[in-house]
Amino acid sequence: VLTTLGLVLGIMIGTVSETAVSTVSETIGKDLESFGSVTWIAGGYMLTVVSFSPLFGKLSDIFGRKPAVLFCNLIFGVGCLGCALAVNMPMLIIFRVIAGVGGGGLMSLSFIMVSDVIPMVDRPLYFAIVAITFAVSNIIGPIIGGVVALYSWRLIFYVLIPICVILSLITIFILPLPRSKGDIFSKLKRVDWFGCLTLILSMVGIILVSNWGGKDYAWSSAPIIVTLCLAIVFLFIFCYIEAKLAPEPIIPLEMFNRNTISANLANFLVGGVSFVAIFYIPIYYQSVKNFTAIQSGYCLIPLLVAISVVCMMSASLSFLLGTIRGIMWFGTLVIIASVVLLGLVPENAPLGQEIGYILILGIGVGCIKQNVMICCQLSVTQELMAIATGFFTFSSNIGGVIGLAIAGSVYNNVYTNQIHNSLP
Repeated sequence: VLTTLGLVLGIMIGTVSETAVSTVSETIGKDLESFGSVTWIAGGYMLTVVSFSPLFGKLSDIFGRKPAVLFCNLIFGVGCLGCALAVNMPMLIIFRVIAGVGGGGLMSLSFIMVSDVIPMVDRPLYFAIVAITFAVSNIIGPIIGGVVALYSWRLIFYVLIPICVILSLITIFILPLPRSKGDIFSKLKRVDWFGCLTLILSMVGIILVSNWGGKDYAWSSAPIIVTLCLAIVFLFIFCYIEAKLAPEPIIPLEMFNRNTISANLANFLVGGVSFVAIFYIPIYYQSVKNFTAIQSGYCLIPLLVAISVVCMMSASLSFLLGTIRGIMWFGTLVIIASVVLLGLVPENAPLGQEIGYILILGIGVGCIKQNVMICCQLSVTQELMAIATGFFTFSSNIGGVIGLAIAGSVYNNVYTNQIHNSLP
């Protein structure tokens, strides 16, 4: 029981952090008198989640799983404490960025540890447990966010700190994780430092462009063009380092084949859809329907339950039928249909109709989300499993960041225009 708890706590921490904070993001913006920067509460966190999550696969191979988990716990805890003590929006965003380093590592390492401890034949069951954990975390996250918003949004961050302590204790004393060989200096020499640095700089540039474009700067402005060009240059340098120079690449290029590329592309797109839905559904109900924070949190529950239940069922069904592709195609069509329906729903539509469309979206996401993970893991050797799993988490996260950035730009433009139109 404790082993299973240790495997899923990292996912729980990351998920609760995302969903609880998204529920109270409008409250935080009002309290800190900076509503225009509210998208950076999620965007700043996801900036480092995306940039660092692909690194921990190889780094945990070098330094060992336990040291990697403990390091991520420490960084995440420090970030949460700083957020809880924030006195203005810049301070909050800075510590969300710090927390994202640990949060990205914890979510990657949770999936990696399942691959370490559980044989492939039993992984559908444990991925089902992961799906249930995802469901519970996503359900209690908005509820926690809504409840604490009645008192103080800072409690969200304080609550996460003892969970980090529990995960650290389980990791140290319970989890049967593989150990790495060698002393600390030999391990440091094995790290692909230039690869890590160029990948981080490239991802930071891409994320900044996604967040700035059309909102803070015009897409054709000098800051956007220069930042994008630098990001592309760093990405090419990273690929050259990985292919030609690094003795132990942080992301070996031989990992990529048709199946892994397709799985990560699908994960990227589904990540964008699901992150935008989780973040903006509460904002929609608070801004348009005048719901309270806790009421808007309840509106997320159908989406999250549908994703988790269908994740659990679809993985088992894929193994039973011997096909993953058919279920994923069905999920794709369901997502497209639900997004079209949500886009066309009138403002005065009944709540039940809106919830129904949200539920359909969850079914579509659930058909794809877990199957692409299994497809990715089946397509690489055991030596590349941790790196492939870390990169898989990265593809979902960067999809979420870019999706949130695009949605945030649209939301801010529409919100600003409506305010101007309402003024005399």
